[in-house]
Amino acid sequence: TWSGLSSPARLADTLPHVKVPTLILHATADTEIRIAQAREIRDNSGSDDVEYHELKGAPHYLEGHRKPALEIVVDWLRTRF
Repeated sequence: TWSGLSSPARLADTLPHVKVPTLILHATADTEIRIAQAREIRDNSGSDDVEYHELKGAPHYLEGHRKPALEIVVDWLRTRF
């Protein structure tokens, strides 16, 4: 399993190397990734095409917020593909 305590992985450090269009959805009630961290990830994106959304009150697995999240994803895909 992946561990935030023992893994050197840090999205804010690796995302600058990703150059493809990027969509970031942040669940604001996630107890693992804070808003400041999500915004740092957004700000460090290496893509010229990055879109960021905060899903207010959404928990980590988006329970109760999946439909709005999917609508964002579908709209994002439609404009690019």
